[in-house]
This record gives sequence, structure tokens and C-alpha cells, in this order.
Amino acid sequence: MPEFRPATPADLDAIAALDVDLFGPESWSRATHREELASPFRRYLCVVDEGRLVGWGGIIVAPASDLVTIGVARTHQRRGIGAALLAALLAEANGEGIEEMFLEVRADDAGAQRLYERAGFEAIAVRPNYYQATGTDAVVMHKALKSRQ
Repeated sequence: MPEFRPATPADLDAIAALDVDLFGPESWSRATHREELASPFRRYLCVVDEGRLVGWGGIIVAPASDLVTIGVARTHQRRGIGAALLAALLAEANGEGIEEMFLEVRADDAGAQRLYERAGFEAIAVRPNYYQATGTDAVVMHKALKSRQ
């Protein structure tokens, strides 16, 4: 059974490799991943199965936050791992007192959009040519979260 844990600098190579495999020309550089993991304003979680990193995701820690990225290895997709990772990231956001979450998702990725909709996100806008490497539009989605009181 996959387990979730905070990402560490030791995960950098595996995260960068998985990002390239999943997102190709739109993947981030290794340096960008390193900066993200080091930022005090980010929270990243990893999914590990049998000692191998098979997913990761991160959020920005701010009252109005962004789901920065989420990805699950192709070998582990369609097993509920993405939904569980998203739920874990939203729980992390609630624990940080984040009040609302935004994200961008490829306009041509209906599966990812359904994942986010099932988690309570709603489409609020389209950003034309957001993914510059391919010129693909992004759908902007939003979800209100519980705030700490």
C-alpha cells in the first residue's frame, strides 16, 4: 500500500525524473524543484510504494493558496492515489489555515479536471496559452477551504 510523507531534498532526483516523464516539455527544471522544496512557503508530499517514489504534489502556504503541482507515475494511475494525494494536500492546507485554493489544469486533461471537481473545485476561468511549451490553455479552478477559527 502506498504511503504519504513530506518530501525532502533526497527526493529531488526522483521527483524531477517523474515530472519529465509525466509532463514532458512542460516539466520543471531540477533547479526549480530544488527551490520549491527549499521554500518555507511550500508544502510538498511524496507517495512511496515499495520504496519507490510514485507521486508527489505541493501547495503554496498563503491565505489564498495554489495547488502548485501533483503527479502520479503512469504505473500507479487509476488506483485512487491521485485523489488520496489531493485529499492529503487539502488536509495540509486546512492545517495551515489556508482559506481558499486555486489551481490551473490543462484544458485538454478531462481526467484531471474530473479529479479536481470530485474534490470540490469549480472552474472559474480559462487562461489562453498558459502552458507555453505547447500553447495549451489552462482551466483555472477554485475551492473554498475551512479556515482555522
